[in-house]
Amino acid sequence: MKITPTALTLNQLLGSANERFVIPSYQRRYSWKSQQLYDLIDDINLLEGTDTHLLGSIVCLTGAHTAGLNMLELVDGQQRLTTISILLECLKEAFVKSGKEERVKELERLLAATPYNGPSVPKIALDTMDSDEFGLHVKTPDPAEDAKFMNERLHDVFWYARDWIAQQKPENLLAFVYKLLNQALVVRLDVSNAKDAFKLFETINNRGLRLSPTDIIKNFVLGNAARFGENQLKDAKGSWSKLMKFLDGTDSDAFFRYFLISKLATRLTKGDVVHEFQSYFMNEVSEAEKLPDRHWYAYEEDSEDEDSAEVEVADEAATKKPKGMPKITFDKFLEGLVNSAKVYGELINQRTGNAKIDRRLRNLRMIKATQAYGFLMYLRANGTGNNAFIEILRLTENFILRRHVCRERANDTERLFARLCEADVENPIPEVLAAYREECPSDEKFRHEFASAEFTSNIIDRARYCLEQLELAKHGDHAELGVLGSDSVHVEHIIPKRINTKKSKDEFGNWPEYLGERVSRLHPKLVHRIGNLTLFAGTLNIVASNNPFSSKKDGYKASSILITKELGQMPNFKFNHLEARSKTLADLAIERWPSP
Repeated sequence: MKITPTALTLNQLLGSANERFVIPSYQRRYSWKSQQLYDLIDDINLLEGTDTHLLGSIVCLTGAHTAGLNMLELVDGQQRLTTISILLECLKEAFVKSGKEERVKELERLLAATPYNGPSVPKIALDTMDSDEFGLHVKTPDPAEDAKFMNERLHDVFWYARDWIAQQKPENLLAFVYKLLNQALVVRLDVSNAKDAFKLFETINNRGLRLSPTDIIKNFVLGNAARFGENQLKDAKGSWSKLMKFLDGTDSDAFFRYFLISKLATRLTKGDVVHEFQSYFMNEVSEAEKLPDRHWYAYEEDSEDEDSAEVEVADEAATKKPKGMPKITFDKFLEGLVNSAKVYGELINQRTGNAKIDRRLRNLRMIKATQAYGFLMYLRANGTGNNAFIEILRLTENFILRRHVCRERANDTERLFARLCEADVENPIPEVLAAYREECPSDEKFRHEFASAEFTSNIIDRARYCLEQLELAKHGDHAELGVLGSDSVHVEHIIPKRINTKKSKDEFGNWPEYLGERVSRLHPKLVHRIGNLTLFAGTLNIVASNNPFSSKKDGYKASSILITKELGQMPNFKFNHLEARSKTLADLAIERWPSP
């Protein structure tokens, strides 16, 4: 591996007129936060005298140097270089406003590549999903307050960079720019061979820097693609770009975990993902058989030693042989991976194009049915029909809600779904029903736990889901009721969460006096139960009084939501009413979410 390392100031790094740093489409979205921006700014400001600050390293995949524009593909360092570009663009903008023409020209030279007899182009080119928004942020320093951006982190860093610059005195800003351009160093590592570039990336980031599983897997796939050949690398880059678009707005690390669960039919922890993906790749892809280091990842056949069965298996995932036999070509592997990403993105974002499926997926999201996504992706990616899939979603909705409410172990739930990734995709319902019946909590337990469950703020969407479904049942299950699912509808605590402070008494009334003795003991215990929750659209106009509930009743009576309207008929609402309502709703829950 031939590596050319060079320590350069930003003036030197960006000073070559015919070099352009390209952040390729297979790279993830920009993900730095404001804190990382401020850390960088502080590091530069704290420099004294001739001190220097190492910003880090970048890995560039280079070609033969030419007289024209030389494109340097950034394999590592895109977050850092994008942030530097944001800072320079915002500094240039400030110098334009203040009339400092020399500083403007200096930054324009660093921000643009100008090949011999060619037009100027941005020195740092984003070919990622952030490209258009980056350009928009540069051209529109003050976007409308209601402007929507796909990448809020990119928007935030632009905003905070401009805000920091606006607060600086002119002399301090000039000193900062000098230090940034002349005393901040970047170690540039140039590699001419693609497979060496990705290997170098892996080596650098295995030395203590924290990378996400997605980053490591991307490097592993592209690095091996480079070893297979130029065409395979080109295809892999294109496939990874598609994959990242399909996963936009989702947790890509979670995708790879559920992808492996769907393939291996075994529960995996987050820590298993990288190793198991590498092992799965080496076992599945036919081109990997000829790689010299295949044995580092490949599945080892079980020993024929008679005593081997007595050895305790510490890691179930590592001993699970992939189901994908016979082996498949690399392009088929990529095709399957991208298709799974497409399916996963549709499931998470509830955008399958089928209204009934998307409605069920919304319900699963609200109850936090994360353990099921590997299984659902397995069915959807392998062609399970819509009717069967909708029925699976309905059964899964009931099953997971009952297990969640009854506080069954999440790991056991995930193991069950992993095992179901071997079900018949053409007719999965019989096997699913059998598994759900075996593991579903009884009606008695579900009734008791539903009435006593605490729907705290971290699972308030689960409470909203339950209340919505119970409301739908009162309307004869007309799912098209427009009021439900609207952003204007929220979960209302009938007895407020806070009742003792002066502010709460001013806003809600004197609840402690109204509720009577034992309020300090009973309120924390009961305030988050289902009987104390309802749905409400808008904001109640509460007037403090000795009987706070009476001041809410008119608002409840006017509601079009039946479970809320009913509250308006109650003369009082104290702890005994709360507990009675919890039991009534629990009885309804048995009917609404029956055992399989």
